[in-house]
Amino acid sequence: MSESGNIVLVQPRTGSWDYLGARIPEGLLGIASIPEKEGYKVTIIDQRVESDWKEKLEKQLKLNPIVVGTTGMTGPQLKYSLELSRLVKDFNKDIPVMWGGMHPTMQPHQTLGDTLIDIITIGEGELTFAELVHTLERKGNLRNVKGIGFRENGHVVINESRPNLKNLDELPDLPYHLVDMKKYYAVDFRSRQSIILTTSRGCPFRCTFCIDPAVHKNTWRCYSAERVLEKIRFIIDTYGIRDFFFQDDNFGTDPNRVKTILRGIVNEFDDFAWGTLGIRADAICRMDEEYQQLLVKSGCKNIDVGIESGSPRMIKLMKKDEEVEDFVKANRILAKLNIVSKFTFILGYPTETEEDIRMSKELALQLMKENKNAYCLFFTFCPYLGTEAWDLSIQGGFKQPTSLNEWANFDFDGWTKNSPTWLDKKRLKIIDNINFTSYFMNKNVKYKISTRRGKVLFDIYNPIAKFRFKHNFYHFPIERKIRDKMLA
Repeated sequence: MSESGNIVLVQPRTGSWDYLGARIPEGLLGIASIPEKEGYKVTIIDQRVESDWKEKLEKQLKLNPIVVGTTGMTGPQLKYSLELSRLVKDFNKDIPVMWGGMHPTMQPHQTLGDTLIDIITIGEGELTFAELVHTLERKGNLRNVKGIGFRENGHVVINESRPNLKNLDELPDLPYHLVDMKKYYAVDFRSRQSIILTTSRGCPFRCTFCIDPAVHKNTWRCYSAERVLEKIRFIIDTYGIRDFFFQDDNFGTDPNRVKTILRGIVNEFDDFAWGTLGIRADAICRMDEEYQQLLVKSGCKNIDVGIESGSPRMIKLMKKDEEVEDFVKANRILAKLNIVSKFTFILGYPTETEEDIRMSKELALQLMKENKNAYCLFFTFCPYLGTEAWDLSIQGGFKQPTSLNEWANFDFDGWTKNSPTWLDKKRLKIIDNINFTSYFMNKNVKYKISTRRGKVLFDIYNPIAKFRFKHNFYHFPIERKIRDKMLA
């Protein structure tokens, strides 16, 4: 083991979404926060924004680091995580390689079945990774570290789990100085630099397609409003960034906390803009007048709302605990406030019919008609281990990938091309056409794209996509062939 005190963390590429721009690697910054505060030398390398990442990694490997850590999200990212792991082992097989993230958490035995990976962290990583570093440095017994899995004498060992941290305020601030902040963007509200900021974890609801209930056990934990304002203040004072995207699964869970944060923004920060990944439609419907006005005064530019379906039957099956009427009402509230509203739908859920799809598309067109600032994106349902919908998928004929390499070919855009599915070719074509054109049919989506190349391609294809979606005209899809060739 190393006596250098060096730790290397590598952010892998994610796949086709990298073309839209890169957001700061919050996950790696999070696990780096405690060791960095304790005096370890932490180096973060990002495949997405550093073309010379291999050379930088080799330079760090020559220093014999305590551990090389990376993350593994189910899907294409896995092949990039495997690539960098192989580079480490080819350089020096004795340097420990650690994986964290969703895939190792949900598939620990399968992940450790690959000999390129020595250790995994399961669940939240900050406290676990800090203890792991201490143990590796002193050559201690890995069996004593809660929340990890590892191989011992050819056998996989999964330790006792580590409970999720209840008070997020106990965590250190993220060490942003470990990355080049100028290389990252979150959204393009005003042609300025922007940043993501996660202010809470989990969600108390029970949606059957979502991994949150399995990972967070239907709980929601947050940084206090005061701590969130401290984080914002630090970023503004240090980096001059005033455009924020709150990347919470359910930012609106506690309306009193949100209102406290927004009051603080209004009272302290001028020229501020923000959006958020998640507020439920029923929560928007319950917003009082003060709440609505705080959204406007604090600089809210966008709110993402998960709708999933326009079919009451599908909404019930997904256990959304909402009604179509909630979506319509929430949209009208946001239209009045002049806030860009992103509504997301899921197509291809088990037992979904063409009539259900028609209802979803009609609802999307209604929302955009009633709100000039609204846009709707459609995504293909993906079966993930740990979700309630997993069993429905297996019953429908889905076969679980049996290796990391097979899971690397699994993503929401193309998993049906590589895995058995309950969807026939006709249905797949319908879904694929709706999904693809929805990304480009509405100019309100453009603020999500931060690269110049992405913006140019969007402008070229927008009028074609708009026509195709509105009129169900999907013949001669030459643009799809161009897209597939670009991403190949």
